[in-house]
Amino acid sequence: MAKQISLLNYVNKPCLEKLDKDANRDEKMRLEEIGEDAYTVEDLHLEVIDEDACKVEKPHLEELGENAYRIEKLCAEEFGEDAYRVEKLHVEELGEDAYRDEKPCVEELGEDTYKNEKPCVEGLGEDTYKDKKPCVEELGEDAYKDKKTCVEELGEGASRLDSLAFPSTSSIECLQMSTSGTEPTQLSIDLSHIDEPPKQPKLQAFPVSVISGKSRSFSTRWYDKFHWLEYSMIQDAVFCKMCRHFSDARAEGAFTRTGFKDWKHMNRSCARHEMSKSHSLALGRFDDYKHNHLLGVQENTSNPVNQPTKNTPVIESNREHIKVVLDVVMFCAKQDIPLRGHRETDGAVNKGNFLEMFKLLSKYNNDIQNRIEKLPKNATLMSPHIQNELLESATLVLLRKIKSEIHDSNNTYYAVLGVECKDLSKCELVAICIRYLYKGVIKERAVGFVDTADTTANGISDKIIKVLEIFELDPELCVGFSFDGTSVMSGNQGDVHAVLKRTFRRAIYVHSNSHRLNLVLCTASKACPSANTFFEILNYLHDFMTDTHRHSRFLDVQKQLHPDRQCLELEQLTDTKWSSKSGSVKKVLMLFDVILEVLVEFANSAGQIKLESQSILYQIETKKFLFLAVTFRKLFEISDFGTKGLQSTTVSVMDCINLIECLKETFVQFRENTSNDFDKILKLTEELAEKYGIENWDVSSSRKRKLPAKIGDTFVFSTLGKSSRVQSNEDLRHLWNEIIDCQITELNNRFQDDAYGMMTASAACMPASEAFGRRESLQPPCTLYGITIEEAEFTVFVQQLKRKVAQGNTYTALTDVLESCNVDIFPNVNALLRAVITLPMITCNMEKLFSTANRIKTTIRASMLTSRLQNLALLSFERELCDSLDYDSIIDTFNSKRRRLVL
Repeated sequence: MAKQISLLNYVNKPCLEKLDKDANRDEKMRLEEIGEDAYTVEDLHLEVIDEDACKVEKPHLEELGENAYRIEKLCAEEFGEDAYRVEKLHVEELGEDAYRDEKPCVEELGEDTYKNEKPCVEGLGEDTYKDKKPCVEELGEDAYKDKKTCVEELGEGASRLDSLAFPSTSSIECLQMSTSGTEPTQLSIDLSHIDEPPKQPKLQAFPVSVISGKSRSFSTRWYDKFHWLEYSMIQDAVFCKMCRHFSDARAEGAFTRTGFKDWKHMNRSCARHEMSKSHSLALGRFDDYKHNHLLGVQENTSNPVNQPTKNTPVIESNREHIKVVLDVVMFCAKQDIPLRGHRETDGAVNKGNFLEMFKLLSKYNNDIQNRIEKLPKNATLMSPHIQNELLESATLVLLRKIKSEIHDSNNTYYAVLGVECKDLSKCELVAICIRYLYKGVIKERAVGFVDTADTTANGISDKIIKVLEIFELDPELCVGFSFDGTSVMSGNQGDVHAVLKRTFRRAIYVHSNSHRLNLVLCTASKACPSANTFFEILNYLHDFMTDTHRHSRFLDVQKQLHPDRQCLELEQLTDTKWSSKSGSVKKVLMLFDVILEVLVEFANSAGQIKLESQSILYQIETKKFLFLAVTFRKLFEISDFGTKGLQSTTVSVMDCINLIECLKETFVQFRENTSNDFDKILKLTEELAEKYGIENWDVSSSRKRKLPAKIGDTFVFSTLGKSSRVQSNEDLRHLWNEIIDCQITELNNRFQDDAYGMMTASAACMPASEAFGRRESLQPPCTLYGITIEEAEFTVFVQQLKRKVAQGNTYTALTDVLESCNVDIFPNVNALLRAVITLPMITCNMEKLFSTANRIKTTIRASMLTSRLQNLALLSFERELCDSLDYDSIIDTFNSKRRRLVL
């Protein structure tokens, strides 16, 4: 071997001076044996080796031989001295053949990647490593290190969750990567359960595999050496029992998911796995599980992976810390207050609600502060990014709970509600809600709050369908949609409900009845020029009293004239606030004496305020103004009952139609019994005029226009679009009739006949209805929803209700009838009742959701992203479900991604 070293030095000319003549002579003979090609290679790659290097290399040359030395010399030059030392160990351990096979991977992946991937090669085997190489190139070094085999098929989050799913029992089928790395396979069902000993079958002959040209197979002697080992006869592979049940996502996939079958390196790989950190953690969790199991601790065993983990001191401390963080985040979300401050640096006086509240809790609980001090500075889980992830995790758990309610029973009918609006940052938002029947109670749950730059029907429909996909709903069970009255949502052709009907073919569109009634009231306020002028005066009066000086005087006068009553404020009329019209008219009549006193006081001043006060006084000190105020107060008080009734989430089809029909009948009676009802209104007007000393009928009008000659012989009561001057009680009667006629017309136009027969079908199931028991009335909705009710079933159902009524039971709503309709006895009647009850009538919940969003996204929070706004709005709006969320479930969802802290 010493001669070989001399020969190499001879090839490199500078070394000749260091060698004696005998060595040169020997090396020359050796050169002839090696040949010219070897000389050329060595001339390119070998470095000059001095005497010290010769001494160091001599033992290696004698041990490895000439060929091994050449290969290692090339690697040393290419990777450097440190890499050469590392590779030297691998060559000695693996042998020359294995080293040659891995050499292309080292050259392609680089030194660092080769070092990190070396354990994977040994654990998975040579063939598996070669197959997984394309995935390494595609995903990158980090993804390959963390997720190994599972990340290629399932992705980072799914890989972690999947690793927590399969330990519960060996019969659970989990998708894992096959040995080829391209197709999923199933975890063998012949492995042990969590409470069973490892499966260690002792066969007379195990299957033989050809590895590196040699026949190899599993041997039972490895059972004695590694007690945790278990063998799968189906896959002809071994697994680690502890890691298979209690490992995390970063554990080696060979011993937990895919199985290890590289029998050539069995001893070394098993020994390395036994010394790994993941195996030690799994072993500790397994010991905790056995301890708790033997003590008979009653715990939730749906996820046996996390239960032992939570009992370890470090993880338990980390979970206690994040629960405090989650508590503060959830409190701010439910109270609609911002989490972050303008500045959150150490020197800031106010760091925001989240940090300040955390500081307050730490003041009264030393454990909170101690945990923070022990945690790494980059893993306190209190950053804004973590806050967003916790909000997202809580929202996901909330949506899962809603999904579980929908799927609580089979064939649950549901309806989709949606409203479009624009937020403070001028972003188009669509709020989405699902209406369904859960344990006999109607639920309307907000499930989405998304923005859309595409405000077309197709763009909004795509957003709605995308939100509904996570709930895995059957399109055939959708009974209807309910949207607001915007043209893009409720048009007849090519709009949102028309596009959605392609997917939900049985659903019918219902324009929100609360919206329609509000439109009726808005139209009534503009029924005639006199009414329109009246409401404009009310708005102008409100604006006049909101000035700081005038408002202060307005409150002082109230205290003087009404010391025993709380001070009231005038309300501004808006078309979107449904109760504003009724409240505004009512407040003006209650505060009419205060208004007159303030206006007279400012009318005697000077400047612009004098002119404004005199103008308002000139308009309101008339009998016409008082008559309109009394009239609209009466009409709006009656309409308010319908408005409040239509804002209930439990209102059914029959309840809604009954309310509207009652309104129609009331206004019709006003019109037919004009003399009686009008006389009452006129009497109240005269009393108010006498109380406040008002004698004028109306303001002075313009000159009387000359009528055309062709209608000169006719009697004209009023002209179209023109306001007629009120000069007598008869003029007030015409004004009364005009307003009532407009109300009736609008109610008839906007609340048309029952096109789908829902009202008649509901009446046929109500014992108090005249149409009770008419089976033919059920045909239209049954045909729509694909329900077949036989005559015998409906006959027995009707007889049962009659018997219960005779026994003293009362049925005031369809939900009461549904409680008496046993699904096992009357399945089809029960299905029809559930479908009709689920049909949406209003979208008031959506309006409330936008009110919640407006409280959250204020002017100083206008830059908030829609994703964060959705999470905050849903958690605040669904307070009932939010209070019952399981924090452990939220933390498990949050922990589905890789964290610095073990949770």
